Amino acid sequence: MKLSSLFRGENAFLKGNFLILLITWILMAITMPIPATYESLYYLSLGANTFLLSVIGFAGSITAALVQIPGGYLADKHGRRWLIATMTYGLALGSFFFIIAPSWHFIVIGVVLQNLCLIYQPALFALLMDSLSPNNRGTAYNFQSVVTNLFSLPAPLIAQSLVLMFELDLGMRIAYTIVLVAYVVVATLRSRLKETLLNSTKIATIHIFKALREYPKSMRESIQVWNKLPKSAFYIFLSTVGINGLVVGCHLYFVVYATTILNITASQWAIVMTFMYFSIFLPAILAGLRMDRVGRKFFLVLGFLLYIPSMLLFVVADFRLLLVAFFLFGLAQVLQFNSSQVLLSDLIPRGLRGKAIGCMQFFMYVVQAIVQVIVGFLYAFVAPQLPFILLAAVALPLSLMVMYKVSEPKVKEV
Repeated sequence: MKLSSLFRGENAFLKGNFLILLITWILMAITMPIPATYESLYYLSLGANTFLLSVIGFAGSITAALVQIPGGYLADKHGRRWLIATMTYGLALGSFFFIIAPSWHFIVIGVVLQNLCLIYQPALFALLMDSLSPNNRGTAYNFQSVVTNLFSLPAPLIAQSLVLMFELDLGMRIAYTIVLVAYVVVATLRSRLKETLLNSTKIATIHIFKALREYPKSMRESIQVWNKLPKSAFYIFLSTVGINGLVVGCHLYFVVYATTILNITASQWAIVMTFMYFSIFLPAILAGLRMDRVGRKFFLVLGFLLYIPSMLLFVVADFRLLLVAFFLFGLAQVLQFNSSQVLLSDLIPRGLRGKAIGCMQFFMYVVQAIVQVIVGFLYAFVAPQLPFILLAAVALPLSLMVMYKVSEPKVKEV
């Protein structure tokens, strides 16, 4: 592929909304992984215990779930752009509580506030789907993943430097300040997005309150939308909801398990995270180039299957095995997320995307909230290895469901 073809020609995608979103994702990729590298250790230093980590995750996930249905309703009825830009400013406000937190209770406030602002997620995903041609969706999604992973490379090392220079507490507060500034810049850039819903009505704050009043109706409409979609879309929905809760739940405990059970140092953990971002570059971009040619389903199944060896290696790893485990885990995430999003774009008509995504996100966050508490209980009170083994065990039947129940459409939605 020639570099110029990304910007010009029939299959160009580095333009318009996608280009603006890519720039904002790059800014977030540069900054957000900095505090994420040690965030669980930071929460523990503020008085939380290992089980409370899952409670914090539960609070965020259940909050995000409650706003997904109104978010989908607003995205399909009143447009995507205004919701995305406005709520990104809200994410910046939420970061402030992480900076000033005297205890883990302030972390909960920040998490809840930021997840309330995720009401924009259905609008964001719908606008992204709307802005890409069916002929280059796979390439575009994977290009975005590769580029953002590359820009994430320095983040763990920056986190390591901050913690070594200022110790964990002050270093993490500086990291969250960097994120707050990035969110403000991202929100300003996103205000330049172009609306993709042609019949969207005039923007008004009252729309949010109207959507909340019509919650039962919008919930019913969002669930009923799956009756209008191919069965394959529903099975992608089930597989995504099924795997996501465990992936997010395990994320909370990766650094805790590595540093306390595997005796990996904080500096070594930063190297592992950097290696993960770097090592998946080539296979991810090759997958993206082939996804539009050979289909999306193969890569979705492969993504699920890669979770199995990654987690089985992780529970017994030394430093070198951790590098292998997180190469496989990072690649699994990229392939599973991108191929599922591309398939959903192919299967869901433009006018139903907000509701369908809102419904999927609602159930995904509800299941995620419940699973995070289960993962926290297993980690804290049964055996710390169990959550990771459970993720490996669940990935196999979900991959088989995708293999036998999902079919790619002959005609892709635009």
